This record gives sequence, structure tokens and C-alpha cells, in this order.
Amino acid sequence: MNRFSILRHLYPALRDHQQVEHTLNQLLHHTLDGEYIQNKRPKLRLMSFFQRNFFSILFLSIYRSLGVAPQRRELYGVINQSIRGIVTGTDNLLDDENKTMLPLAFPEQAHRFNSVMHILLFDRFLEQVLEKAVDDAILTREDKDRIHRRIFSALVPIGAEEASEEGGVKEILTPEKILSTVHALKGGELLRLAFITPCHIENTPQIHQADRGIYKIGLALQVIDDMTDLFEDLTLGHHNYLTSFIYHEGPADEQKRLAQLSEEQSFSNLEIHKLFPVSTRLVMHRAIGEALEGFTILHDAGFWLTRKDSFSLIKDLFELRGLAALLPLWPNYQPSMPGLPTTTPQADSEST
Repeated sequence: MNRFSILRHLYPALRDHQQVEHTLNQLLHHTLDGEYIQNKRPKLRLMSFFQRNFFSILFLSIYRSLGVAPQRRELYGVINQSIRGIVTGTDNLLDDENKTMLPLAFPEQAHRFNSVMHILLFDRFLEQVLEKAVDDAILTREDKDRIHRRIFSALVPIGAEEASEEGGVKEILTPEKILSTVHALKGGELLRLAFITPCHIENTPQIHQADRGIYKIGLALQVIDDMTDLFEDLTLGHHNYLTSFIYHEGPADEQKRLAQLSEEQSFSNLEIHKLFPVSTRLVMHRAIGEALEGFTILHDAGFWLTRKDSFSLIKDLFELRGLAALLPLWPNYQPSMPGLPTTTPQADSEST
């Protein structure tokens, strides 16, 4: 299946996500006075819209494939987008960034206030959409309360891990420890947020199986991001899987180069595949293998994308994450490719 065929299969879910954004826009105008909302926002081209919302669209496509009814698909999509908005606003505050998801008409330089408003508004949207689902008899009051608790219980440890890295970390953990502690949360559990509500409401073996597949894709995605962010993470002293792999398992010359770079803190115009070719290739191939395993689990659950076809989609993810320079290292497809050392999703838990 080529890229065009994959996009064609994803297009119905893209349309679903456009409806999700329309619903959120209605919620925004219902919640916030119009003077604080931009009158017009530039409309994204279709491919830009797809790239910006790839995982939101992927989740909706999975729900479609597994037979989730349209009304509940939209509910899950709005919940997912609300969680995404809360996470994005929080990341902005932690990383001093200004990624926006809502057309707010506050001063451009008011980054922190914009982020605070994103968190407040998306929290309100989450409450409003769940309350409406109760009114529409999609959820019971007990369902709503339980979903709220599960979302909050899942967000806290993810945020706590991020908080633990503020100001830098003192120890370079082993690759296995990075996966089982840091990336299990920042990668696997982060993507699993999209399956909290479906697992509770649909509660089918297929949905739970898809949840496990998404966890593996989340781990792989975080490792891919670590390859993108290597030099930034070295500067800030954050956990990074590629750093860990070089430090603990890389060739001696790459370990020496890493030590020099860490001491000099000069990272301009550097390319990871030239500085650390052996470690970069091995980590890249492990991330590909882990993502392939995740998509295989999804396919076995009923998702339309096969393991072999997902191989080209994973390649697109590398480009989407700014790693096009690594594509000369891209392996040939093999039915069996080793992934990351085994980690498992956390069991569902609820606070009472």
C-alpha cells in the first residue's frame, strides 16, 4: 500500500476530526466571550491539517475500524482533543513554548497567559462534553465520574515525570530504565490517554488489544523524539534514550564524543547520524521494530493497516518528526524486526 492509499484509508477519519474541531469551536464560542476569540484563522491545507493532527486522526480511524458508533466516535474525539489541549498548554508552560490549538485573541507576546487559558478552556470543554453525553444517555453519571477519575489519575504520573526533569537530572539511566520509567509514561501512557474512555465504554477485547498496540507505538514515538531532541536534552539535562544508549552501550569512540559534547555544550550544525552513526542506526532500528509490533497488534485487533504497510507510515513519521536526514539509514522491511526491550502498559487504576 503506497502513501496515497494510506491517506485515502485515513480520509474518513480526517473528516471525523474536522467535525471534532467544529464541535470544539462551538464549545469555545459558548464558553468564552467573543472579544477574546480571533474572528478569522487561516485555514490549513489538507496535508498540513493531516500532519498537524496525525495521531488524533489515527485514533479515530482505529475506532472506525473496530466498529465504534459515530456518536461515540465524536465523543471520544472531543475528549481526546481536550486532553491534548491540556497537555499542550502544560508543555508550553514547562518548555516556554507557544503552541496553540485555539484561536484566542490575546496579545501575541502573552505566551504564558495563552497557555493558562488553553488549560482552563480545554478542562471546561472536557466537563461540558461529558455532561452532554450524560444528558444524551451515551454515558451514565457513574460513567462520567469514573472517566474523569481515570483521566486525572493517568495525567498526574505523566506530569510528575516531566516535573522530575525540571532543572536537569543527575544520572544517565540505562536504556532499559529509561523505557520502563520515563518513556513508559511520556510515550506509552501518554498515547493510551486516547483509549481511557473507549476501554471503559466499549469494553471489548478488540479495544483493549488496540490499547496495548498504541502503548508500543507511543514508546517508539518517544524514542524517535529523543533522536530529534538529543542536543536540546543534553543542554537541559533531560532524560534521552539515545544519550543513554550511547553512554551505556555505544562504541568507545561515540562514548568519548558524547562526553566531549556534554562538557563543551556546543551543538550548532551537528548531525546525530554523523557523530554517532552506530548508535543512531541501532536505536532507529529498535524504534522501527517497536512501532511495527504496535501496528501488528492493532491489525490483529481489526485495524485495516497491515504490518508491512505500516512500515512506510513509520518512515513518514520519521520525516514528520524532523528526521529526514536519517532516511539513508532506513532498513529494508523484514517480517521480524527486534523492537525495544519489553515493557508493559500500567494496569487501569482508579482513585476513589
